[in-house]
Amino acid sequence: MENTIIRFICPHCGQPLAFKRPETGYGVSITCPKCQNNISVRIREKAIRLPEPPRPIKIPQLVMTEGPQANKQTFTLCRESNIVGRKDDDVVQDIAISGDMTISRRSVEISVSMMTGGGFSFMLKVLNAKNPVYVNNTPLHTGNSIILRPGDILMLGSTKLMLSV
Repeated sequence: MENTIIRFICPHCGQPLAFKRPETGYGVSITCPKCQNNISVRIREKAIRLPEPPRPIKIPQLVMTEGPQANKQTFTLCRESNIVGRKDDDVVQDIAISGDMTISRRSVEISVSMMTGGGFSFMLKVLNAKNPVYVNNTPLHTGNSIILRPGDILMLGSTKLMLSV
């Protein structure tokens, strides 16, 4: 029994983990290398099967694919309202894009709603864009709204952002 390897799944992130059974005692505390959570494991003589860990929640993001600061920079979308615009210390945006002076300070609002049964729905509304906003090469103007889907490409000024989940 002293060389028994105990395998289990991190309950926080789903990472497979393993450790050698200790020679003394009935418990071990380890840190998951992926999520850094501390996990206490109680060792029993007979193994029991644990339920499958929950699937990780996919977090909606905007991924910058082109623009002055394009380096695959990502912006996490929060639930409900996300104001996207040019970075400006005098105006508050949830997602502030630097280096592109052709984006309005409060260009668009992206509303995120959790759907029954999982997943998200997305609605984009053009707020105060001086330059046209494009979604998949279709121009939108102030006041226009459109449903977004993962993979859609938004163009604000000279910056392209892709909706990713």
